[in-house]
Amino acid sequence: MSMRQTFRRFKLPLTALFVVSATLLGVVAVHAQATPVLTQDQEEHIKTNCVSIKNGLSQLHASDALLRVNRGQIYESMGTKLMDRFNSRLSANSLDNKAMTTVTDSYRTQLNAFRSDYISYEQKLSSALSIDCTTKPDDFYTTVEAARTLRNTVHSDVTKLHQSIDDYRSSVGDFLLNYERVSQ
Repeated sequence: MSMRQTFRRFKLPLTALFVVSATLLGVVAVHAQATPVLTQDQEEHIKTNCVSIKNGLSQLHASDALLRVNRGQIYESMGTKLMDRFNSRLSANSLDNKAMTTVTDSYRTQLNAFRSDYISYEQKLSSALSIDCTTKPDDFYTTVEAARTLRNTVHSDVTKLHQSIDDYRSSVGDFLLNYERVSQ
């Protein structure tokens, strides 16, 4: 039997299978959208504690904003006042700074991601704070969960920045060892 004959033989069953699968996926998708995020008890808990939940989120919002400004300034200073200046001095003295500039470039990319991800997090948290959780507990919960996910992304960015700082420290240490060896 040729490939064409095999295809014709199974064309109708495959088409039927595809139609049934697509229909089932559509039903599952509609069911998933129609299913509430919270149980009735969870909704009531959010409605009852709405004011205290929002107060806690407002405090978190304020402390995170202050922390972001302070950390952002430190991260920016490390890049401009330490890494860039040291890399420039090495380059001006015709010394090999390739390892350090590679780490610095990576650090810059991570710092930009940190800034961008923090803005997304801050906007989502502000959005959650603007939702009336007594009338829209599902929307409030969903938005808070999205903000939590974004906050975890910011935490991951901070971890990566600290790793880059450690990598830079290691590359400077390696440079110094090589420099001392060559200088002797």
